[in-house]
Amino acid sequence: MNEDDDGVLPLPSLMEAWRPPTGGKRSLRGGTLRIRSGGKGSGGSNAAPTLSPAEARAKLERIVRKAPEVMVKISGKQRGAGHLGEHFGYISRHGKLEVRSSEGEIITDEKRLKAIAADWDMLDQAMNPYGKDRPTSMSMVLSMPGGTTDAATIHDAVQAFARVEFEGQFSYMVALHTDTAHPHVHLTVAAQGADGTRFNPRKADLHHWRESFAHELRQRGIAAEATPRRARGHVQKRVRSPAHHLEARTAGQGRELDLNRLIEERAQAFARSQNPERRAEDVLALGRQKQIRGAYADAAAALAATGKHEDRALAEEIAGFVADMPAAVSRRLARAREIMIADRAEGSAGSRSRDTHGDIAEGQSPIPIERKPRDRDR
Repeated sequence: MNEDDDGVLPLPSLMEAWRPPTGGKRSLRGGTLRIRSGGKGSGGSNAAPTLSPAEARAKLERIVRKAPEVMVKISGKQRGAGHLGEHFGYISRHGKLEVRSSEGEIITDEKRLKAIAADWDMLDQAMNPYGKDRPTSMSMVLSMPGGTTDAATIHDAVQAFARVEFEGQFSYMVALHTDTAHPHVHLTVAAQGADGTRFNPRKADLHHWRESFAHELRQRGIAAEATPRRARGHVQKRVRSPAHHLEARTAGQGRELDLNRLIEERAQAFARSQNPERRAEDVLALGRQKQIRGAYADAAAALAATGKHEDRALAEEIAGFVADMPAAVSRRLARAREIMIADRAEGSAGSRSRDTHGDIAEGQSPIPIERKPRDRDR
């Protein structure tokens, strides 16, 4: 299908739907020639990418067909030669795995890895005249969902990604791990660039890296995507790794951070309050999700109107994708709705029992029938 045929798509609304919700600007540069950014400047804005009609259609197809989503995350910071040397020991499994440097060196010798750690630390100290406490390096993990991509392809894509994003500016080390549930790659980047630039990524950089990594995978025949969660209908925020780690550290110490318990308490308070709290983020999420669903609906309508078989088929896929989206509510509101429904069911059952058997037996307390949730609470 040529590009003119794809011009029926409502590109502005789709670009807005796919825009990352991070705000701000990228602090680093790289790969700006192939991942074209909107807004002013080259890559300086966090606006949605500018895609051709054909590229937009391909992205739309991947999204509605639920192509695997790439993961790129900052996993830690290393401070000083000793700490960085220990980290290199971990990613190399103490010399059992190969580590590839940005200079193309393949390393298994732990002494060599420690020497590189010392070199990175020496450069950092030389460029740090005021002796500030700052990291020597940052570690990242890049992966795909288990069972979707072979380890060699992921490893190759990460190396290409690193060359595009960091080569000539920051030194880095790459190590593939295949001894867990799914293969993943550890990418460690020196925090001090040779030109004086500091490696200090922002959320906009992380989103760009997801797009860049997905691009490399697609170049290798993998239908990978890097869309924001909300563009796929997910409003509920993921529980971040630090929260899981904190909960694990405090378990059994009498000060557990039970995330589920906190959500339950807040949901109970919302469900049984006469004037429940309307959080601004809940209202914004509903409005945002309405816009996103509308963008997909407009795309489906535009495709269906062409009368072409392949366009109608894609329109039906889009409709199914939107229908399968989860409700645009937070965990707190979702649980509160469950509580309200359960309370009303119990209240109705109690009313029927009184109608059949008279008053409730002595010593029992009637269960009040809770109010129905208003539309604005949902």
